[in-house]
Amino acid sequence: MDFVFCDPPASGAPEVITYDRVIQKLAAFYGINDVAGALNEVLSVSEPERPTWSYFKNKNKFGFLYGILTHSPDQKMRDDYAAKLYWTLGTPSLPAPDTPEECSCLDLLYNRFIYPFKQYSQGSSHSTPHESCPSTPGGSSTAFESNASNPGPGNFRSALLKRDKVCLFCWGHLGLDAAHLIAQKGGVAVAALIQNHLHQAGLDSIYRVQNGVLLCKVCHGEFDNLRRYFDVEDGRLVAKVVNLTSDRDDENYVDAVTVIQWQRFGKIRRNAGFASRTVVVEENELPSHFAVYFADDDVSKHPNLTALASHKAACLIWKMAGAGDDAEDDFSVDTVLAQVSDKLRSLVNRE
Repeated sequence: MDFVFCDPPASGAPEVITYDRVIQKLAAFYGINDVAGALNEVLSVSEPERPTWSYFKNKNKFGFLYGILTHSPDQKMRDDYAAKLYWTLGTPSLPAPDTPEECSCLDLLYNRFIYPFKQYSQGSSHSTPHESCPSTPGGSSTAFESNASNPGPGNFRSALLKRDKVCLFCWGHLGLDAAHLIAQKGGVAVAALIQNHLHQAGLDSIYRVQNGVLLCKVCHGEFDNLRRYFDVEDGRLVAKVVNLTSDRDDENYVDAVTVIQWQRFGKIRRNAGFASRTVVVEENELPSHFAVYFADDDVSKHPNLTALASHKAACLIWKMAGAGDDAEDDFSVDTVLAQVSDKLRSLVNRE
């Protein structure tokens, strides 16, 4: 069934709805007495192809709805969601947890905030197919022009190769994918959602170069699974790894960041063209982000900031749902290190 949020009562004086009141009502709805404790608790669930909400505990669902309140990138949308959620909780439209009405509500919000940005492991429609590239991929001299006039899969990839050259996260140059920010997905039901996100970002096609980033296979998989994202700090674009816990020293988080750190350091040592780029290599200093560099300085061709913000929001909202661990993927540290080793061996053999 289609879920519809309730509007405020038509009669009586308008009630002032604050975020604290919404959070208190949401916590009471799910029987949570300690909000801070619930949010800090690590509650990972194994994700099926689409969320099966019965697998999610009340704290997971609370975290999901709370995450939208705190991380939705659009203030007007966030305020509207907060008010409607407040007036809907506990009504016949959303009477209690573990009801068909709750599932419909969660599905609606998942489709709006997560689905356009998350790609599951059963095949990838979120990217233009990857291929091996030389150490200094160039792309066609007319890539940007053709993408600007008639964006499509072919010139989307070639424009990204020309703009980014290497994976924007780890600086790898083998097996590069043209990854979408707002996802490439089919189906009539999804089309309106995708078009709405494109419209908000001022884009007219998922194949605009501004809707893409160049990523290696490993980083692309993490990006699609909402474990990596791009952010803006101090006026410049940076790459970040999602810490699925509240512990900065979490082993998986530290290992993921360290792998990228040393991949970048290795690139600087092997390639003089990267010598001017900065990378943190101190043994006891863990970077919170990585600077992003583009071969083309024209900011009009760089990733769209609205699309980046929406993808970032999806990452942080889904983290708060405790659903960051996808049991079907194998992106363990050992797997990543093995892939890095394969890349290094390939590079040595090429030289």
